[in-house]
Amino acid sequence: MYNKMERSSKFMGEMALLNESVLWEGKPFNFGFPSFTHYKITERRIIVEKGIFTKRREEIQLYRIRDITLKRNLLERMLKIGDITVLSTDTTAPSYLLRNVRDSVRVSDLLGQAAESARLKYRAQELTEIQIQ
Repeated sequence: MYNKMERSSKFMGEMALLNESVLWEGKPFNFGFPSFTHYKITERRIIVEKGIFTKRREEIQLYRIRDITLKRNLLERMLKIGDITVLSTDTTAPSYLLRNVRDSVRVSDLLGQAAESARLKYRAQELTEIQIQ
């Protein structure tokens, strides 16, 4: 019974992803060591899955993103990797760090454009963005 429910919930999660296109996905660059973290950016959300035996999945809706910061030191610039910090209005993870992302400048720009598109699509604006006429 449990296995059937587990397969059903996995199927429903895959069906939800079928309705949204994946803009980028990847793993952190760990200098040759295996990584058990997987990042995925879709047109609606950021999905982060971590773990080997126990998987933990976190999601941040793109329309909730307020700011994106990219940090790279000299070695990281040479390797074209960097840490992307996402600040959002999400209650569980208001600040989230995507570590050692390959081609981090492109991913950061892509994430910013996707967040802006999601805000326009879902008409999610901050109080400072609303103009009263």
